[in-house]
Amino acid sequence: MTERQRRSRHKHAPARAGADTRGFSALPRWGRIILLLVLAMMLIVDIGLVIADPDVAWRGMMFGLPAMLATALFIWWPAAAATGLLLVTLVQLTTGQDGSDVLYLAGGAGLVVYTSPLWFLTIYIVATLSLTILASTVLGIFANTALPALALVIAISSAIGWALRAAHGRELHLASDVAALAQARSAAIEAERERIADELHDIIAHDITLVSMHARVLERVHDEALRDQSVRAIRAGADQALADIRRMLRIVRDDDGSSAPPGDEQPTSIGSALDEARGALAQLGATIDVRSTEASVSSTIEQTLVHLIREGTTNIAKHAPENTSVTITLEVVDDDVRLEMTNTMDARPIANGIPSSGYGLDRLRERVAVSGGDFRSGPTDSGWMLIARLPAR
Repeated sequence: MTERQRRSRHKHAPARAGADTRGFSALPRWGRIILLLVLAMMLIVDIGLVIADPDVAWRGMMFGLPAMLATALFIWWPAAAATGLLLVTLVQLTTGQDGSDVLYLAGGAGLVVYTSPLWFLTIYIVATLSLTILASTVLGIFANTALPALALVIAISSAIGWALRAAHGRELHLASDVAALAQARSAAIEAERERIADELHDIIAHDITLVSMHARVLERVHDEALRDQSVRAIRAGADQALADIRRMLRIVRDDDGSSAPPGDEQPTSIGSALDEARGALAQLGATIDVRSTEASVSSTIEQTLVHLIREGTTNIAKHAPENTSVTITLEVVDDDVRLEMTNTMDARPIANGIPSSGYGLDRLRERVAVSGGDFRSGPTDSGWMLIARLPAR
């Protein structure tokens, strides 16, 4: 992964709280609104009954209010709400009240199904049935014929809660899949941008740099032979850059991705890369010393070395003086292959007007690191050096 990809923003998949069977889930916004509206309507009805018959209805309202408040807790704390309903109902039954809170328990089963894990739901259902049987058989608050009706209320409420929970879970899964697809698309676009940027720098920037340097040679020399040589080099570099741009455009427009990247149709060998570097730098007036040992390397390592040689050549052409001395050493050390490129520099910096972004060296460092090697570059006492050590296989 490149540094740019590490810095890119990633979108995380949404939490699947509604489908989580291990923990408690909060009601969605629409669920909270509906619950508040239902409780508000029940409270309005109770107030109306109190107004109509204050001597009788106010007791029922006062004893039903704790259960109503406990039900309202489902908006914020489902576990506390369910526990509160059970406790309020137990207190009401043991104090000889009418047992109306059992209806809250039965109706609240759907809320517990939606918001609670399976183990808590099981406890709630068992406790609700136990309190219902207690109210009917022991305390005699309900007739035995009321048990099937209460069981039906529990079943219907639970079925509605389960259906809503399943629908919410599917919605969250779908949202997660959409987010994953969007993230994959973003990653693919970023990877394609990285690939295009790499090809632009590795191939086109090299040719354009040499064209620019030869154009500057034309401004300073008057020898016809050297000028003709620079003109030919400019023409060749421009033609090569144009061909590479056209190949890249074909790749960008190719929907099935069957085309190879620019420069990959005929991979450059280490020997040809060294010959290209020797010729390009010699045309700029540099003294070249190439010390190459035959090395058997994998195709991946070979292409990495080719990139190193080309980028090193480009940097020397950009920043070194015309009479620089360049040494390129390629040798086998144990099971590794080592490339060293050095050049001499003047005491004062060369102002050649060619901008440098540092992108090439950063990408070389990444390429070498991915291949399991080491990369160093920087100034020396007499000039500049680039050293890379890579495993041969």
